[in-house]
Amino acid sequence: MDITALSTGLAQQRVQQDAAIQVQKMAMDSGRNLAEGMMKVLESSQVLTDPSLGNKVDLFA
Repeated sequence: MDITALSTGLAQQRVQQDAAIQVQKMAMDSGRNLAEGMMKVLESSQVLTDPSLGNKVDLFA
């Protein structure tokens, strides 16, 4: 087996692996940013404080 061909193949494999890792990191960062935005929206939403809500069901309506 040719050493230069083996070396080139391993180097190409390493570059592909590094590129895949970078893409996964970008996806994780994007997901993290989306989750942070959703948390901000949820925190800013109003909380219902009426204790009578959900206690009774009107079956004749």
